[in-house]
Amino acid sequence: MPLQAVTVFCGSSLGNKPQYEEAARALGKRLAEKGIELIYGGGNLGLMGVVSKTVHDNGGKVTGFLPEFFVTKSPSLLESIGKTVIVQDMHTRKQNMLEKADALIALPGGYGTAEELMEMITWRQLKLHNKPIGVVNTCDYYKGIIDWVSHAKHDGFIGAHDNHLVNNGSLFIVSDDSEDLLQRLTKESDEIKQSEQSE
Repeated sequence: MPLQAVTVFCGSSLGNKPQYEEAARALGKRLAEKGIELIYGGGNLGLMGVVSKTVHDNGGKVTGFLPEFFVTKSPSLLESIGKTVIVQDMHTRKQNMLEKADALIALPGGYGTAEELMEMITWRQLKLHNKPIGVVNTCDYYKGIIDWVSHAKHDGFIGAHDNHLVNNGSLFIVSDDSEDLLQRLTKESDEIKQSEQSE
């Protein structure tokens, strides 16, 4: 069954390599072509602005979630693409972004993106959700996190007790190609639904 909506976590900056912007644009184009709604953190800055504008410009649906204090500090964030929903705080923002999506994707970003990605992975480990998670590993951007997962597995902090493990023992799928990543997330989403129906 096709994905209906995907949450994308990414930077409010563009980064200093053109490949990051290209990756955001490529993902946005794929989402629009496939009729997948983009759920994101709102605003029009950085990669967040690139992916949302690309989806919108290609006829796709966009919904952004902005915490109140962001809007108070920077009213220009209301100049978002598509529909903007104002929420109470950061936790409520992430909760909405999780609930509205069938899958979650991280493009490159900073502290906020890393925190969002790790929280979604942790929530999945704790069985608070069972939605597939992927990272677009442009220019090997997520190598540090991938290596850390391998190290944590080796040293016994991630193991067989984590029964949602996929992709060689991690809770997320890695690809440097957005089309490949979306196909793999769709496949995993279908497998999860089939497993839930057979229980």
